[in-house]
Amino acid sequence: MTRRARRLRTLGLAMVVGAPLVVLLAPEGRLACREPYLTEAQPDGTWSVTVCGRPRLFAMPGGGSDAPGWIVLRDDHGAVRGVSSLAMLQLYGTVGGQTEWTTRSVSRSMVFDLPLDPARGRIERWWDERIWRLRALANLTPSDEDLQ
Repeated sequence: MTRRARRLRTLGLAMVVGAPLVVLLAPEGRLACREPYLTEAQPDGTWSVTVCGRPRLFAMPGGGSDAPGWIVLRDDHGAVRGVSSLAMLQLYGTVGGQTEWTTRSVSRSMVFDLPLDPARGRIERWWDERIWRLRALANLTPSDEDLQ
């Protein structure tokens, strides 16, 4: 076997083993929202939306609400069912009026629009939460800037 073939085989094996490990070990990170900026619940309590700040290296005094954030949708089990990026935390309260809950989605005009997609079991809930974690880490979530 040539050196190039060995490298390709090793790379392929690393991808086959590594991809499931990345999903399995995806950290919750800032989606855990230890200190939420704001939390809103659906009237019947089945779903909730939490606005969480993202870390910044530097901020001027009094500029905490200028920080970027995430809008995290959770089901009644506390599992992440959707994430949307927010350019500035203060936009959540100043743009778009009230949060609208329907049977199919939750939205705030010009801020976010996430489907209410309940999990069909523990495994799907676990899997989807890991995927949302990875999407947030890779900045592959919907954004308020997409809606403007």
